[in-house]
Amino acid sequence: MGGMSTAALLANDGYNVLILEQALHPGGCSSSYPRKGYVFESGATTLIGFDENQPLKWLENKTGIHIPREELSPSMKVRMGEDTITRYKDKNEWIREAGRVFGEEKAQKKFWDLALRISDVVWKVSLRNPFFPPQSISEWLGLASRNNPFDVWVLRYALSSVMDVAEACGITNHNFYQFLDEQLMITAQAKSKDTPFLFGAAGITYTNYSNYYVPGGLITMINTIKEFIENKKGRLQTKEGVTEIRFENNHYLLKTSKDKTYKTPLVISNIPLWNMPDLTEGEMKAYFKKEAEKYDKAWGALTMGIATTDTYPEDLGIHHQIHLENGVTVPYSSSESIFVSMSKKGDHNRAPEGYRTLNVSCHADPDTWFNMNEAYDENKKEVHEFMLDVLRKQLPGFESAEIQVADTATPVSWESWVSRKKGRVGGIPQSMARSLLDWTSNKTPFKGFYLVGDTTYPGQGIPGVTLSGINVYSRIKKFH
Repeated sequence: MGGMSTAALLANDGYNVLILEQALHPGGCSSSYPRKGYVFESGATTLIGFDENQPLKWLENKTGIHIPREELSPSMKVRMGEDTITRYKDKNEWIREAGRVFGEEKAQKKFWDLALRISDVVWKVSLRNPFFPPQSISEWLGLASRNNPFDVWVLRYALSSVMDVAEACGITNHNFYQFLDEQLMITAQAKSKDTPFLFGAAGITYTNYSNYYVPGGLITMINTIKEFIENKKGRLQTKEGVTEIRFENNHYLLKTSKDKTYKTPLVISNIPLWNMPDLTEGEMKAYFKKEAEKYDKAWGALTMGIATTDTYPEDLGIHHQIHLENGVTVPYSSSESIFVSMSKKGDHNRAPEGYRTLNVSCHADPDTWFNMNEAYDENKKEVHEFMLDVLRKQLPGFESAEIQVADTATPVSWESWVSRKKGRVGGIPQSMARSLLDWTSNKTPFKGFYLVGDTTYPGQGIPGVTLSGINVYSRIKKFH
């Protein structure tokens, strides 16, 4: 989605755009795939970013693209022990719900009021500053001229974790911190003690913005953008991965899996940092190796694509985080929850009448799965049965459903599917040790070579990678 956003913006302005995609379908981790008559999402995915000061709204306004979507209400249910927690969009309704479940109503209100105030500022400021992290004196000066000095107050929360702020607000309920941890793992890839509140505020309040479902799956969103690019004379070529990048005579030469070579003055790479050293040479290889080594730990995923008969309650909703109990974790993973995204009832582009599809995911350490050797198949089967058992016990309607398809994938599978090294998905985990200015910039030291996607600023999620695309577009418009 980072690359597709950049391509759409550039094609709209008359640039000659070619997208090279190694997979059969475009979109990477923000896409869908067909299997046995059903359409599954690449992962268990939510979609926001269309509200004021958010990246997908900016993309639509700039290009005239309209991504088909239906708003969800509520956006998510969290199944935690005996409680089902409803993530209401309305701030006051959500604060009442948090107080009902976790108590300490005044402390909850103080915490969520602050989180929402900071989140609003973060969205606004992020969209206003495309040259971030700043790479020159003029870009540092631009920060001063583009920003309201009254917004500076939020910066101090880059130095406090989400846990620090919750404790300062007076929240003591242990279950609340477990709730925060698992919610942040969805958006920040890290827990409350490791996530700066400046970023975590947006991560824990995304359910308080407009959340959407795309009929037909996220591939509909990607294909809408693809058609726009092609109508603007751009091209998208699938099943043609880039295998080598060289710089010669002020141009880049890109060799592909189809044994073709393309010559271009501008390259925008949506490939993760970890993959880049294998595609480059010389100074470029050294640069990407150094950047990749900064972030040698990142999550992979255990996922399932499931199709069942539709035996689910009408009011079930489509996004569910299921917390495991009594210290139980998913086998061969430290995950204490699983996340479920379902196709909407009546979405016959994804499942025939009377059937639904589900995508299930949790975090996993890639090294664990890449080092299993002969135990791999048996361990994968154990995860498969464990996930199904959790769904039977904790997802209403699943126990009585007939399973038509149930496929399990590990980080090893993900490396094969989307060619992300070690199957790392979801970007780089948040860290209190990492400065705002330490993020890998979308501008590299090499003229005309830019980065988009979840391993460059601002990181994870569809809104995050779309913003990275907007940032690269802004740089190219200014300097090329």
